Amino acid sequence: MSKHINKIIFGIALFLFAYTAYRALVLSITWDEAFSYLQFTRHEIFIPEKYEQMHANNHFLNTWMSIYFIKWFGVSEFVLRLPALIAHLLFLFFSYKLIRNFENKWLVLVAFLIINLNPYILDFFSLSRGYALSLGLMMTSIYYLYTYLTNEYKAKYAIYSSVTGALATLANFVILNYFIVSFGIILLVAGYIFLKYKGKLANQSLVAIAGTTVIVSLSLWFLVPVAMKLKEGGALFYGGKSGFWSDTICTITDRCFYGLPYPHIFQQAAKGFLFFIIAAVIVFVGYKIIKKKTSSSLLFLGALLFLILFCALSTLVQHHFLGTLLLIDRTAMFFVVLFNLLLVFFINELSKQNSKAIILSLLINGLIVVHFVWAFNLNYVLEWKSNADIKEMLVDLKKVVEIPKEKTSIDICIPLSFDQPINYYRAVDNLNWINTVERNSTANFLFDYLYLEPSEFTSINTDSMIVFNTYPITGNIFGKPKESPNLTKVCFLQEHDFTKTKEGVYIIDEKIEYAQGFNYIINDSITPSRTAQVAFKATVSSSDASTCDLIIVLSLENKDGAYLWKRAYIKDYVKKSNEWTDISYTSLVPDDAKAGDELKAYIWNQNKHSLSVKKMELKWLGKP
Repeated sequence: MSKHINKIIFGIALFLFAYTAYRALVLSITWDEAFSYLQFTRHEIFIPEKYEQMHANNHFLNTWMSIYFIKWFGVSEFVLRLPALIAHLLFLFFSYKLIRNFENKWLVLVAFLIINLNPYILDFFSLSRGYALSLGLMMTSIYYLYTYLTNEYKAKYAIYSSVTGALATLANFVILNYFIVSFGIILLVAGYIFLKYKGKLANQSLVAIAGTTVIVSLSLWFLVPVAMKLKEGGALFYGGKSGFWSDTICTITDRCFYGLPYPHIFQQAAKGFLFFIIAAVIVFVGYKIIKKKTSSSLLFLGALLFLILFCALSTLVQHHFLGTLLLIDRTAMFFVVLFNLLLVFFINELSKQNSKAIILSLLINGLIVVHFVWAFNLNYVLEWKSNADIKEMLVDLKKVVEIPKEKTSIDICIPLSFDQPINYYRAVDNLNWINTVERNSTANFLFDYLYLEPSEFTSINTDSMIVFNTYPITGNIFGKPKESPNLTKVCFLQEHDFTKTKEGVYIIDEKIEYAQGFNYIINDSITPSRTAQVAFKATVSSSDASTCDLIIVLSLENKDGAYLWKRAYIKDYVKKSNEWTDISYTSLVPDDAKAGDELKAYIWNQNKHSLSVKKMELKWLGKP
């Protein structure tokens, strides 16, 4: 029987891995994935020198692994998502190893499905985020914690648990809660064994205490300063303030229902079931301890209970005393994993006393399988569903694109949720005829094309837009204005032709941070037209394309400072070393620009690398 069960589990694991691998291959890049690649991975930033608002998006271990995978295999969505797929293998393998010794082999199968069939968690095993690595490594750590508690308290297993827990925290800082609490469990157990026993067991306990303490101390030596810098930089802004119930429990429960149209009472029942199981485990473990009917498996059940309760307590303590926000939705996923483990190990303990307890697991498993089948899809992930059609939209754009006269690129009006994914494909697929896209607060018909979410589309005059496609999964709309902005009049033109100088080229080297560019004081002759665009062009070459991380900057300033500041990475254009390349960047002029304001266009050498420039050009374009 057990061989057949193992074959079934292997088949299910193979199917689930194929599911996440296929989605990793075909799904459009999502906002967070694209941002991490554009800001950290492609610049090979292992540890940032300074931390800003969006730097919590840099999940260290995932970024580091992605950097090397790209070196070996080139850049693509699938390559960026390889760390997540490796994490899924770890999760599948060690979740099976945790439960394979259950006496009832049918319960092994049921438990494996309960742990592994959550569609929301499966989403992240197809994404280039640190969440997948943190869950895979946390499952590995939990397995070694289980082995430590059930296999003669051998120190090596405690050390393995701490090492993989530390790596899980490097993948995602929220796992620090688990890491510290699991360390506390090892200290408590090892300390108790050391005091109660002598000889080999006592020595093993000393090694476990010393080894895990060193690992945790070194980890905190690195992690705590980084966490403080993230907080100082305003990066820890994602979370809740209302309360643990409404922020953590309610949001992660909602995500686990995967946006499917269940009656609201189902969610309420799920939350009630969660507290019922936790309360039941507290009573059950307490009763067994009082009756002195303890066992190694009961000890592990108690450890899981301890993990859940004290991880919850640690987030509350951090919130109240350190001002950190409460965990919400994806940041609270590890609680789902811990609860599922608690549930199946509790049912296993009950089944030892009454075989009918497996009926409960069968009922739960039936609901989970139906839910997974309903949520099954090959098109999107729940958290970034609005990004599902971006690759298809770019294919549609290629079919209809027309580059306006006097410009070398087109502009797309988009909301915030689309900017990073489009810029990712723009950089990776060499779509330099698309201007670097930036979010817009409202739809603007001065852009060449528009890609809008349904809520934005309904708020505009839809009769003024030609719709090319409405995408069924998201409802997003792609089109263009019926009347072209026609910004073809050159109101002014400034040029630098360095080929006519003695050197024949302008060298931006490591000594130059702000390179020679253009400064223009807006005059009355061009301000009456509130429809305008500035266009920057240059011909450049880099001796090392891999480090060509200089930035084109366009800014508008008045006496109060800059009210427009836009940038584009030269790395998006320069793909080969020592090859002359034309680069360009355009920006609409804000309506509040007026005479006397200063327009600046220049190349910013923030990281002190080198670039050669032949020519530069700046134009102000308006309506004829």
